[in-house]
Amino acid sequence: MNCSIGEAEDMVLTTSTNPKKKEKDNSNLSLISRCSSTDSEQGGQEPGCSTRLLESDNYQPFVIHLPQSRQSTSADTDSNYSLRTRKSSLNNCPLDVLFFHWNWAGLRLGCFVVFVCVLVGMFCVVLRSVTSQTSHCVPARGWWQGTVSYEIFPASFQDSDGDGFGDFAGLRWRLDYVQKQNVASVRLNSIFSALDYPLEYTHVIDFKNVDPHLGRISDFEELVQDIHARGLHVILDINPTLTSDQHPWAAHWQQNKSGEYQHFYIEVNESKGKLMDTRENLVDEKENPNRPFGGQLFLNWSHQEVQRKMNSAFEFWLQKGVDGFYIKDLELLQVGLERDLYIVMKHWRILLDKYSSDTKKNILLVSFPFLQTLKETRSRFLRSLLNFCDIIDFQLNFNLSNPLDLKVQLNVADEWSALSPSSWVNWHLGSAETTRLSTRLDANYTLSTMLLLLVLPGSISLFYGDEINLRDSLDILTGKGYREGQLCPMQWTSSTESNFTKNGTPPWLPINPEFSSQNVEERSAEISLISQLIALRNKSPSLWMKAIYDGKSAVCDGRPFTYVLHPGHGSVVILERYFPTKERYVVGVNLERKPVTIDFTEFVSEAHILFSTNKEIGEKPFKEWNVQNVSLNLGDVFVAETND
Repeated sequence: MNCSIGEAEDMVLTTSTNPKKKEKDNSNLSLISRCSSTDSEQGGQEPGCSTRLLESDNYQPFVIHLPQSRQSTSADTDSNYSLRTRKSSLNNCPLDVLFFHWNWAGLRLGCFVVFVCVLVGMFCVVLRSVTSQTSHCVPARGWWQGTVSYEIFPASFQDSDGDGFGDFAGLRWRLDYVQKQNVASVRLNSIFSALDYPLEYTHVIDFKNVDPHLGRISDFEELVQDIHARGLHVILDINPTLTSDQHPWAAHWQQNKSGEYQHFYIEVNESKGKLMDTRENLVDEKENPNRPFGGQLFLNWSHQEVQRKMNSAFEFWLQKGVDGFYIKDLELLQVGLERDLYIVMKHWRILLDKYSSDTKKNILLVSFPFLQTLKETRSRFLRSLLNFCDIIDFQLNFNLSNPLDLKVQLNVADEWSALSPSSWVNWHLGSAETTRLSTRLDANYTLSTMLLLLVLPGSISLFYGDEINLRDSLDILTGKGYREGQLCPMQWTSSTESNFTKNGTPPWLPINPEFSSQNVEERSAEISLISQLIALRNKSPSLWMKAIYDGKSAVCDGRPFTYVLHPGHGSVVILERYFPTKERYVVGVNLERKPVTIDFTEFVSEAHILFSTNKEIGEKPFKEWNVQNVSLNLGDVFVAETND
């Protein structure tokens, strides 16, 4: 058989195993080309069809590619093969032919590589998710969230000019001491010009000026600059509910109640009932607006001109660099309509945000009694007002005979924290409105309660002097406390007047008789312990994080809280603090009036003692002790880190 093979041609070879299908030479091989028309009939044109098997599935095609130089010879006809040739035209071939031309080995290899890459990618994603759980779980926090604030009554901190009154210059001199406490902010109690400052500091006569006993406005600006230079922030206390009856607005109002200022104030007999009902637990002289020395009048905050003038005062201090306001006695704010309160607080929020920046937010603090009043009156603006606030301030009241009362207080705070994720709980043991911690509690318990305070969830506020067991000022002749005795001067040394003032000038309130032992020099070990715990708190989310509560589950790991308070141990408080992928801490405080022995095996198997007021415990690693019999003396406290 003669055949010719042209350029770029291929030869299709088919084999058959069916003997019934043999052709002329009875060969087991046959090459068959089936077209819609033969090449000769189409004038040698390329067929528009595919070469395929005609008979049964036993036929198997082979495609043989021949080089262009090869020429067919007559000898080829002696073969048992039947040859026909055509030019390759895969472009016009149907899919069934292309299917046989695919590189199946290469496809299988490619699919395997893709599969392996997908598996590796999924593994990397899971690994990254696990290893970076901390960064996802621990949110970025503001400078006020989970940090510690140091509350100062400026007239009682340090006298620099020998007049017996603390001042801004003296406070600047003591900023090193404040900074060493590792606090994040300095909170200044009322600094406004008052009729008889500092004793009657709430009798404000000018909200845009500082009291002369403290210095000048320029002194305050320098103080703020120095505080900011140390990386700290300034919070200013302000009571916008009332003024002295000697305030210029009040003078105009009393002189002509139908004139320009006729709507500035509420009549005393109208507000007195509200004041008495809301503040029934305070002493009589604070309940009565008509106090022996001058009087106080309540502003009418429903009047737009009052709002404008007071908002101007807020803006004045923001321009001086203040980083936030603590609105005192907000539950006493006099408004005619509930909506007026919403408008007032909304304007405050707008002002604070106006002077905020991307790196520093100005904050608004309110007290728990204000929110409790809104709840009791079923205010429809409760949630909206709460969202305006950055911090809710709670006073922690210790009942030594009933430590379960601590759990109740924590639960109340948790409920409020859950209402507004943006609001943080702030805890304090005392302030300018309460008696001193050391006056209320036995001196054996003051340090332990302060250390316990510092491991509570949320933000913390320390009142100046509590770290040295500072007590209320006393009349040494009668033994009775002075009015506003909690504002007693800070005691720095055991020298005359405790180095608060100089030149032999007596301070505006007498120094407590125990100043020789209760001062900064003598209590340096306790101060160091407090500052170290604050430093640990600042870097550990397990300690600074507030109670996470979102319905019935925590945000990150499904736990309802970031702490556990273990009951059932009498007056011994056992508190666990934790956070996902972070350290776990156990805190033990003995509030019993006697030494106790506690079995800690249900809480820890071994731990490392970080802080302890019991020297015997603190000298050795906790794991070397018999955790079934841990002895705590009266008022002892320890903080331990555990990996359990």
